[in-house]
Order: sequence, then C-alpha cells, then structure tokens
Amino acid sequence: MTERPEEDAKEKDLTNEVQEDTNVSAQEQTEPVQDEGAESVETEEQIPEASTETTTVNETTESSEDADLDDDQDEDEDESDRMISASEDSPNVDYSSMDKEKLLQAARDANNHSPREAIRRIQEIRSYYFDILQQQKKDAFETHMDAGGDSDGFEYDDSEERKAINLIYHQAQEARKEERVRIDAEKLQNLNRKRELLEKLSEITESDETEDSLKQVKEIQQEWKNIRIVPREFNQELWDRYHFFLDKFYDNHSINIELKELDRKKNLEVKIELCKKVDELKSENSLKRSFILLNKYQEEFRNTGPVPREFSQEIWDRFKLACDELYSAKKELFEAAEAERKLNLEKKELLVEKAAVVAASDYKKIKEWNKKAHELEELFAEWKKIGPVPRSQNEKIWKAFRAEFNTFYKNRGNFFKELNKGRKANLIVKEDLCKRAEDLIHAEDIGAATKAILKLQDEWKNTGPVPDKVNNAIWKRFRTACDAFFERKRKDYEERNKEEIENLKAKESVIAKLETLLKEDDQKKAIDQLKEIHKEWLAIGFVPRKSLKKIENAYRKGTEAIYKKHKIDKLSAREGQMEDHFKNLAQLPNGDSRLKDEVHKVRKKLKFLEGEISTWENNIEFFGRSKGAQKLKDDMQGKIEKAKGQIGRLQKELKVLKKIQAEA
Repeated sequence: MTERPEEDAKEKDLTNEVQEDTNVSAQEQTEPVQDEGAESVETEEQIPEASTETTTVNETTESSEDADLDDDQDEDEDESDRMISASEDSPNVDYSSMDKEKLLQAARDANNHSPREAIRRIQEIRSYYFDILQQQKKDAFETHMDAGGDSDGFEYDDSEERKAINLIYHQAQEARKEERVRIDAEKLQNLNRKRELLEKLSEITESDETEDSLKQVKEIQQEWKNIRIVPREFNQELWDRYHFFLDKFYDNHSINIELKELDRKKNLEVKIELCKKVDELKSENSLKRSFILLNKYQEEFRNTGPVPREFSQEIWDRFKLACDELYSAKKELFEAAEAERKLNLEKKELLVEKAAVVAASDYKKIKEWNKKAHELEELFAEWKKIGPVPRSQNEKIWKAFRAEFNTFYKNRGNFFKELNKGRKANLIVKEDLCKRAEDLIHAEDIGAATKAILKLQDEWKNTGPVPDKVNNAIWKRFRTACDAFFERKRKDYEERNKEEIENLKAKESVIAKLETLLKEDDQKKAIDQLKEIHKEWLAIGFVPRKSLKKIENAYRKGTEAIYKKHKIDKLSAREGQMEDHFKNLAQLPNGDSRLKDEVHKVRKKLKFLEGEISTWENNIEFFGRSKGAQKLKDDMQGKIEKAKGQIGRLQKELKVLKKIQAEA
C-alpha cells in the first residue's frame, strides 16, 4: 500500500507552517547585542568640535550603512548564514571596559569567526575604539590649552591608530564579499544539481520499475537531502516537483512493495528521532542555537520520505507538538529576558535624564566643571553595570546618553576657551602690575609708595588667573618687586628710626633752652630768642611716634610760660608764631609741597566745620517744634558758636598761608 499524495501534501503544508512560525520566532528571539560603552568626553574644551564630530558621524554612518547592507541581504541568506554560523552565538563581551590595545586585539580575534559575525563584532568594537581616540584628542587639547596654547595652534594626529582598526574592518568586509560570491556560486551549482536529480527522478518514475529503482530513488533522496543551499526564489518550485515525482514513484509502482514499506519504516524511525531531538532542545540555554537547530530539524523532517500511512498523521502531530512546546518554552525565556532588558532600558533612560541635567547647566568655575565631569564618570560607571536593553533600543539609548556627554564636554570646552582668552587678558594686566611695582622700588616718598604698592597687591588679587605656563613666572616677578620694595622700606625705617632718636634728643635740647629762656627778664630779647628757638625747632625732623605727643606738649608749655611771664596776648602771640612757623616751613626742603599740604588740611577742616554747623542749625530748627527742647537747642547753639570761632581762626591761618605762598 502507498500513501496518498494529498496526505503528503498535508504533511508538507503543516511543516511549512511550523517552519514559518519558527523562523519568525528565531528572528524575534535572537539575543540582542550587548550595550555599547560610553563617550569620552568631548571635551571638549579642547577639540575643535566641528572636525571631531564630523569624523565621528562619518565613522558611525559607515558602520550603519554596512549593517544596513547586511540586513538587506538577510532574507536571501538565512539558510546559508545558519550553516556558516550554526556553532556561533552572539558574544557577551563588555567592550566598554577595554582599553585601546585590547579593543584592537579583540577586532583581530573577531576575524577568526565567520565574516558576517566578524563584521558585526568589529562594528561594535570600532564604536568604543573611536570613542577612546576622541577622548585622547580631547585630553591632548585640554593639556595644550592649560599650558597656555590657543586652539588655532593645536595639532593632533591619530590617523595611524584609526588606520589600524579600519584595516582590520576592511579585511572582514573583503572576506564577507568573497564569502558571498562563493555562496552565490554554490547556490547556482546546487540548483543545477537538484534539477539534474529531478530529471533522473522523472526518468525513474516514467520508466518501468526494476529491482534497482528503489535503490536509485533512495540515492537521489540522500543526495537531495545533502544539498541544502539554493536561491530562495526556486525553493518552492523544487519542493513541488521533488515531492510530485516521489509520490508518483511510490504510488504508481507495484514491485518491491516490501522494500518500499521497509523504507517507509526507516523514514518513520528518522522522524521519531527528529521528534526526540526537538524535545532535547528544551534544555538548550542559547536561544539562538535552539532555533538554528530547530530550523535544521524541520528541514530534515521535510526532506525525509513518506512513513507508513497509519503513522503519517501521528508522527506529524507529534513533531508539530514538540515544535510548539519548544517555541512556547523558549518564548517564556525570551519574554523574561526582554522584561529584564526593558527594566534595564528604564534604568538607562534615568541615567540619560541625570546626564542631561548635568549637561544643561552652565557652570562658572573650574571646580564646578571638574566636579560635574566626575559626576558624569560615575554615571558612566553605573551605566556599564546595567545589563543589555532591547536590541531595537540599544543604539538609540546609547546615542542619547553619549549626546549628553558630548553636550557637556562641548560646553566645558567653550568655557575653557573663553577662560583662556580671559587668562591672556589677565596676563597683560599682571605684566603691567609688575612694571608698576618695579617702578615703586626706588620711589622717594616711602609713604605714598607703600599705599601704591598695597593697592597693586589688591589689584593683583582681584585679577583672574593667567595661562599655566607663565603663572609661576609672572607671580615670581611681582612678588620679587614687592619684596624688594618692603626690604628697602625696612632698611629706610631703620635709618629713619636712628635719625628720629637723634631728632628727639635735639628737641629735648630745644626745650631745655626754653627753660633757660624763661629766666630772661627782657621782653624784647626773650621774644627774639624765642623766634630763633622756634626756627631751630621747625628745622628738626621727625621724632619717634611714641614720643611725639610728650615732646610737643613740653614745647607748647615752655612757649606759653614765656608768653605768660612777659604778659603777651596768647592769641596774638600764636598768630605771630603761626606766621613765623609757616615762613620757616617754606624755607625747608620741599617747602612748597609742605605749604600746599597745610592749605589742604586747613580747607578740609573748614569744610568739615561748615558741614557740622549746617547740621546743628537743622537740628535746632527741628527741636524748635518740640516742647522741653530748650536745653538741647542751647547746647547746639554753643557748638555752633565754638565752631564759628574755629572757622575764623582757620580763615586767618589760610590767609597767612596764601600770603607766604605768594611771597615764596
């Protein structure tokens, strides 16, 4: 008895159904590529952004185009790719933790795999490799700028390093092209051979059956089974013709029935074994390998000949059930893995948001930029600890994360560029401060020079930093000038202190003369000698500050005692003494300058007293509206009268000063 063609057709249709379902499942459940690593830091501050970013975009685009090219060819190459990479799974390698040399070696090792797998791995490796090169360029630029350089003078060449990884990648591309040519040629060869086998099978079917007929058919079946790769567009045509002739052979030939039945039993054993193999796949850990082998077993099931009619539906149901159970089991694993990947995606989206907050802020200080750069490094370290995300989101989430890094380091680069411009301007300011400090070292007026040098130091503190390469030198120059000035001042004060002690002794001698003069009874002689003594007093320079008040009081008391003895009006005496004082002052070194200082002091006192009088008069007017304020008004009026008296004396003093200035 032979199986009816429609039952074999039913088996074929159901097999196709499983094949299509499983192919879809295999595609859906292929493990995603591990997440890419993080960006460096475009740093920013250091690299001419346009050229660097263009290079990165071009490299990424090239990789994407290569990947798209492979994806476009997947539909035509599913079977060949399965055969080539049947023993390979997607790598689970953390390229983000590798340095440049290890990435280069990993790219070389990738070429030990099938060309298609090598290209996929190298594309991922190149992304991390170029990130490292980009970071190196940024670091070099930052070092250049910190050393006081400018962006126009920055040169950096990493072409040899880029050439090294690109050479490995191009080798993989060439191997892939050669492989495709070989596979295409093999497909055409297999197509022609299957057509030849169909012609032979047709001849056997149409000719009279002999004892060797079944043997010849089995040989054709075995060879047909061994030929696996043909152009996809011819698959259905070959399948239909092949089973048409097989069915015709088994149904139309009557001899060797026992051999045919024996062959059907062997086919049943083969299909039973295939059912067992599908069941065993449930314990396979790799989703990719599971579905590659499932596709293989389905193909073998389809190419195995008819089984005894009474087992036809049963064996098909058993095989289909095994496939369905495997798909369900693997789908649960896949969905669990996808759920974890989605959770990882949420974690990485949160990191992108955190990075965006850091990148969006505008920091004003170097410490703030460095602190935020450290925060980004911590975010990247956390990123690398998170597992993979859904493959469809892998590149998108990584680009979003890397974009925030690029934004941060670009802004940081702009900050340092502007900072370096400001540092150059600060250098000009500080060079001027150095020159002015150096000019003050030998200034004659130590007091004025001291005020000036202190003002320069304040200006220095308020001036921002200069380029690092000249920072120490410019500071040393300024400090040397300041130290030289204060050392000269110290020595000058030491000399001046000795002189002041001598002056104190001289003034004490003058006071002793006053005590002697007090014994003189002749008024005219006493006044004439007093004038000479006053000239001598004025001619003596400064005394130590701690003795100034005491010696001045002693001199004043001595002169007043002489005036009192000779009954000379104190005010008139003072006015005469004042005129003599200013005349003597005009004859001293820098007399003009000293008279000007006296005029300035008198005018300053006049202005102060006039202001006080105005305030007091306003207060009296205010108190005039209040009850019980007469005492306060009287006090204010007393102060006003006293101030007016002082103003009158100061005006006389100012008049005398102007007279002496005119005569000088």
